[in-house]
Amino acid sequence: MSRAVGPAMRACLAAVALLAPVAHAMPKARSISYYYDGYKQTVRPLTRKLDLAAGIRAIAGTRQEAANVDARDQVRLPSTWWTPRVGYQPVWAAQMIAATGGRATPPTPWTIVKAKSEGVSQGFQILDANGRRWAIKFDPPDLPELTTAADVITSKLYWAAGYNVPSNVITTFRREDLRLKPGLRYKDPLKGERPVTEATLDTLLAHVARRPDGSWRAVASLFLKGKPLGEIDYEGRRKDDPEDLIPHERRRELRGMWAINAWLDHDDCSSRNTLDLWVTENGRSFMRHCFLDFSGTLGAASITKRSHRSGHEYLLDFEVAFDNLATLGLARPQWEHAVDPGIPGMGFIDARTFDPVHWRPFLPNAAFDARTDRDVRWAVGIVRGFDESVIRAAVQQGQLSDPRAEDYLVRTLLARRDKLVAAWPAEGGARTARR
Repeated sequence: MSRAVGPAMRACLAAVALLAPVAHAMPKARSISYYYDGYKQTVRPLTRKLDLAAGIRAIAGTRQEAANVDARDQVRLPSTWWTPRVGYQPVWAAQMIAATGGRATPPTPWTIVKAKSEGVSQGFQILDANGRRWAIKFDPPDLPELTTAADVITSKLYWAAGYNVPSNVITTFRREDLRLKPGLRYKDPLKGERPVTEATLDTLLAHVARRPDGSWRAVASLFLKGKPLGEIDYEGRRKDDPEDLIPHERRRELRGMWAINAWLDHDDCSSRNTLDLWVTENGRSFMRHCFLDFSGTLGAASITKRSHRSGHEYLLDFEVAFDNLATLGLARPQWEHAVDPGIPGMGFIDARTFDPVHWRPFLPNAAFDARTDRDVRWAVGIVRGFDESVIRAAVQQGQLSDPRAEDYLVRTLLARRDKLVAAWPAEGGARTARR
């Protein structure tokens, strides 16, 4: 047999080399400051006005399209950000529930291993009776069911839309179910590190919603498998990840997420609600990009109800401020006509004042600002695929005690879906969203 390697063999060897797992060093963990991220996103609309190239493209109608799409204008697969589900293949309600944790709650007793120090809501981390780690978060004392239901419901719908999320379930427990890890400490913003005592725990539980039978209701979020490496930046690349080759603001699944978030009124879409994980599967190690903490969705705002203004204006909206100045504040915004249904367990979310073209999150988002009509239509195609059975099954996982809440939320999500579909048809009828 000849030792010479012909062109066909060289091609085969090259293909094998491409398919073989490539060993990458695990990137270092990082943390994106919530305050810096908020500042950067707030002032970015002003700095974008000074971007001459972007301004010329906007005037010419030649905005840069997503860079990670194939010849059919679909997200290039495989992706560590998104998986085709609803809109691409049948997704049954039972499948969605099973894939996001089912109905199993963490068995007691629980050992508290960390007090929650990030975010605005109360909570802690536990090891359950089987040694699995969960994050436990609560409703505000005067709004039981509000944020726990939103967190669970949206996580199911987000998974069905194709994104990587944790398994979130509603759980209940009693005081005697809790144990403290010996030597546990927490960081007090004024006094520094302090020990967590039984009295500390009682104080925390006194400031969250409690059920009439004396137990507490919470959302239990199962820790995702992998090594946490920090948050996702919606702009630029993670340069220590050799597979992260496309600027995040040019990724279709991040740009299109605008439509998913508009549908679910998920306006708290900052970096702090994301997580990069280093995972190893089938002999390959890589970064998986995940989205978590949905307590600021479906009319909830983590510790209170959503403002009627939310979804219509940024926290600091320069464009709206200039418009108000020009009209002397005489033009009333549409959101002032909104009516809160006033249903226990529900935040404020409606379909009547929902604007499917100009919806805005709490803070500007670099990927959302870069979106084009193609990105939005891609995501609206996913929203279009959600039928009532899947939506209702997700809402039922929130375990809202008032039956009016379930019916109202299902009807509202269906109506918001229909408004998005009507505003963004699959072809033609070009629209340019306000950014």
